[in-house]
Amino acid sequence: MNVNKRNENEPKRKGLPSKISKKKLTPLKIIIAITLVLFLTGCAGIFAMYTANWKDISDTEYQRKEKTIIYSADQQIIAELFSQNRTYVTLDQVPQNLRNALIATEDRRFYSHHGVDYIGIVRAAVGNVVGGGISSGASTITQQLARLLYLDPISTEQTKMDTFNRKFAEISIARQLEKKYSKDQILEMYFNEYYFGSGAYGIQEAAQTYFGKNISEVNLAEASMLAGIPQAPTAYAPNNDFDAAKARQNIVLNRMLKENYIDQAQLEEAVNTEIHIQPWSEAKLNDQMRDGYEQFIGKAFETYARNNAESVMKERGLSEEDAVTYIRGELASGGYKIYTTVNVAYQDNAINTMNELMPAYGMTGEKDSSALVSVNTDGAVLAYYGGDYNKTQVDMANSPRQPGSNIKPLYYSLALQNGTYSPGSTIKDVPTTFGAYKPSNYGGGFSGNVSITTALAQSLNVPAVKVFNAIGINNSMEWMKRMGITTVSEMDYNLATALGGMTDGIKPLDMAAAFNIFNNGGVYNSPYYITKIEKTDGTPVYDYKEDDSLVAYRVLSEEIADQMWNILNQVVTGGTGTAAYPGYPTAGKTGTTDNDWDLWFTGMTGNTTTAVWLGNEDHHPIGMGSYVAANVYGTYARGLVQNDLIPSIALGDEYQKPENHQPVGPEVPEGTVPESAQEMPIQEQELQPEKPKTVIRFRNDLFDDGSGDDDEKPIRRTRPFNPFFN
Repeated sequence: MNVNKRNENEPKRKGLPSKISKKKLTPLKIIIAITLVLFLTGCAGIFAMYTANWKDISDTEYQRKEKTIIYSADQQIIAELFSQNRTYVTLDQVPQNLRNALIATEDRRFYSHHGVDYIGIVRAAVGNVVGGGISSGASTITQQLARLLYLDPISTEQTKMDTFNRKFAEISIARQLEKKYSKDQILEMYFNEYYFGSGAYGIQEAAQTYFGKNISEVNLAEASMLAGIPQAPTAYAPNNDFDAAKARQNIVLNRMLKENYIDQAQLEEAVNTEIHIQPWSEAKLNDQMRDGYEQFIGKAFETYARNNAESVMKERGLSEEDAVTYIRGELASGGYKIYTTVNVAYQDNAINTMNELMPAYGMTGEKDSSALVSVNTDGAVLAYYGGDYNKTQVDMANSPRQPGSNIKPLYYSLALQNGTYSPGSTIKDVPTTFGAYKPSNYGGGFSGNVSITTALAQSLNVPAVKVFNAIGINNSMEWMKRMGITTVSEMDYNLATALGGMTDGIKPLDMAAAFNIFNNGGVYNSPYYITKIEKTDGTPVYDYKEDDSLVAYRVLSEEIADQMWNILNQVVTGGTGTAAYPGYPTAGKTGTTDNDWDLWFTGMTGNTTTAVWLGNEDHHPIGMGSYVAANVYGTYARGLVQNDLIPSIALGDEYQKPENHQPVGPEVPEGTVPESAQEMPIQEQELQPEKPKTVIRFRNDLFDDGSGDDDEKPIRRTRPFNPFFN
């Protein structure tokens, strides 16, 4: 093979110069030639010494470094994550003018050398003798790529011997790269790896950062400006110093002219072409993420990582936590397309609702926080808000809190499922002791004989403890686990749990998933966040339909699930949760803990189940009742209806429940619970007749009337209302 033959992919030049004429050798030239041979021989020896122990990269494959893009369910970009802001492009997307400009400027003999330009080295050596160091100008494009891929950045503290060592290592790797890859592959890698200033890694991000266009769209003027940046990315960044970038562009164009890539007319046209530079944005230096989506993305990554940690632990010999950390890091910087379940309209509605109502309720303290989680009937998480992340750095949507009366529907459903009670069953609301435990209703009053429906709709405490006790403490607690509550502790196996007095509490996320059973015909679906993951070239990595960690199983019969929905509908139409009514068929339950530490409402509107929590991270009393959480829910759900996110129904039409999602896994028998009941003996007292009282209470949904917790107040109304949003 003729080593002087031009590479077939080498760009053609205009008017190549004629062959150099032969000249006679003189004694001086012979001496110089001998000296040069000895010099090169010495260099070869030194080179061999320094590279003898350098590793072989022949088995090392090039790994693309690209940013990870995260999409919402409605195909909007909600985040771009990267350690380096980079979008990979193939060489055929890079204009020929830009390729020529880079070669003319950085490595004019790129297509003829084998990784090292020895002519350039000799030329640079002369300058090095004068300058007393090693010139980077002797490095070819291949050497620069070797430095980028395999060598750590040079520290100014290193000795000259370290610098020499790195230079020889660079040469060794460059030669290996030339054997492993074609010239075009090397050029493609260079364009994608090099830093072009202003947070732009790779030529595509450089074109977007400076010109607001794709690299395939740049003209000669823009291409020549980009080609001049690698020598000094900060100094020649056009949004940093346009005059310096323009001067550098002129140098590039003149080198292109000298190498016959362009003619004089093209040079002058490029020099006079107006270039529009995009304004500087620091966002390019960091991950880009929509405000309010931090906790959702964090939870999505955490869940995916934990579900897939076992295989990584075995493959890499890592602990579980190290495997989770590894997977999270890989997702963030591995250059993936991640498609999630979150819906921008739902999420933004949640954020706007909290931003509007938290200040209205005076909840602006450093520790004041809130959470809202919406799931579809199949378990897809549509909205996930865990508080102001910039203020608290805590994801309250995934943090357990005391649920108060919000817990009652969970074990009431077991009482209906196993036949202990029916919605119309009568239960006594009278002073009752359970061993040493004697619960009371809010305000100290009792209602006598009431139905199960009324007891739950009015959130009466004594009947609730009776139901919990009748079906068995153990059964109740195991049932809650079956409904997806992940924070049940051994210390919770007592009657206080019937009113929400738990060791840790319940996460808003878990509460939404549990209530979703009532909205989904009795079927539990694991909440999920990611539908699929692809590499940037479209290669599939993950599909949620094939994820064995996601479970779906029947908890209640469809009949019992409908009964629970109807009972909880009365909470909204005439019970403790009227503030939650959004003008659309809705069911749900309030919850308030002692001293108003935690305010809850979990509800179902259309095919969406949503848990709302408001409180304070350090358990400081809020000083308002659960109507606050109910009103937040009503405002949020109203936004869903008004934005057609929930199908509308005409006045007078019968409300159709969402289509039930059947289990995708093996069926589990309905109502399966442990046999042990651990029922406490009870003693009831008969109510003494009292004179009729006339009690007038005025409430609205923003201001407390000073009477304390209204979660358990007996409220009777004939129609739903929301006075703050008439």
